[in-house]
Amino acid sequence: MEKTELDHIAELSKLSFTDEEGEKMAEQMGDIIALMDTIREFDIEYDDTKDNNQIPYARLRDDNPRESFPTEKLMQNAVTGGNEDCYVLPKMME
Repeated sequence: MEKTELDHIAELSKLSFTDEEGEKMAEQMGDIIALMDTIREFDIEYDDTKDNNQIPYARLRDDNPRESFPTEKLMQNAVTGGNEDCYVLPKMME
């Protein structure tokens, strides 16, 4: 990748690089583009008839509706936070 192309991309993305960082980035981007060109040479068309990861419909069980659990029984173990119709869960991520 040419430095002028990288400068243009950096300007569009509102990024700034030192000359050293720019040269390194241009080299890395050139390597990525070369890798993509290599991958493009392979015939990798997807053929869903050869996909062995699909679940055959014959192995799926019938979807038979049935009675669900009573709400009162499910809510016995719930920690409520002011609303009696929901579970309060601990925060998992910031």
